[in-house]
Amino acid sequence: MTTLPLLTIDSLRTEFPMRHGIVRAVDGVSLEVRRGECLGIVGESGSGKSVTFASVMRLVRPPGRIVGGRIAFEGRDLLSLNDAAMRRLRGKEIAMTMQDALTALNPAFRVGTQIVEVLRAHDEGEAGRSHAAARRRAVELLKMVGIPDAERRVDDYPHQFSGGMRQRVMIATALACRPKLLIADEPTTALDVTVQAQVLELIDALRAELGMSVVLITHNLGIVADHCDRVAVMYAGQVVETGPTIEVLTRPIHPYTDGLLRSVPRLQRLTDAVRPIPGQVPDLSDLPPTCRFLPRCNRRRAECEQPIDMRAVTGTRSARCIFTEPAHAG
Repeated sequence: MTTLPLLTIDSLRTEFPMRHGIVRAVDGVSLEVRRGECLGIVGESGSGKSVTFASVMRLVRPPGRIVGGRIAFEGRDLLSLNDAAMRRLRGKEIAMTMQDALTALNPAFRVGTQIVEVLRAHDEGEAGRSHAAARRRAVELLKMVGIPDAERRVDDYPHQFSGGMRQRVMIATALACRPKLLIADEPTTALDVTVQAQVLELIDALRAELGMSVVLITHNLGIVADHCDRVAVMYAGQVVETGPTIEVLTRPIHPYTDGLLRSVPRLQRLTDAVRPIPGQVPDLSDLPPTCRFLPRCNRRRAECEQPIDMRAVTGTRSARCIFTEPAHAG
């Protein structure tokens, strides 16, 4: 029997009305997150990665609005839930860590107070009924994510932590109620490589321990290669390629995926020139009636002068491209 995905996004569209027109930040995105897997989301800045999953959490900032599609979590249509039901689900069943922990954490409250607030709102056990129990649980969570001297640091403010430690605090807050899905939006932003590795190893360990699914939004293809089971590549508000991570990164089908890979410096071939993708991402308020990557594509054909739909290439891979063969063997 086929197990239903934990999260299903179907033809999602999120727009931002602006003075110069409608910005279609997410335009027909369809994705699945399976139980227990880590799904990587990659693409240039402005490709729609963060807005897609802010839409899942129903946290799109005005004037942005979800204008179409369906988001189902364990069969429940999240877009049909009222605000109270959505608040009960956030933090308890789906948690999200934001890009910048310093701005995501409230600077006016101690970190322990912020974790206790989540526990008192959502925990169904003793921590939800007793402030003392919630505080003890907050200390346990800080220890779990590797905060030293947690009994004392639970009373510190966010600015008293380093960048890596703030990321750990935010992860502890997100995991307070053992969610089924963790959305980690650029969890290694502004961290040095050593701390990056520690944060990602922590997420991997907690994923294995708690049996949760993870969506890892990042620009770093190396992180995706090391930590994700599958990857979805986004461009100009659309998914352009999906599949098992090793297959997509070694045999990319969409020219955009190929271009991202060719833009990465390779330690094994330091004499090779880095080849960035030419051109610019299209204006999302004035999108062309063609393949959106057409002006930057080195494989363009006459057939590309029209919108291209996602199409299955194999049983596990799909791409928004007229080609079905890999662009190169990576």
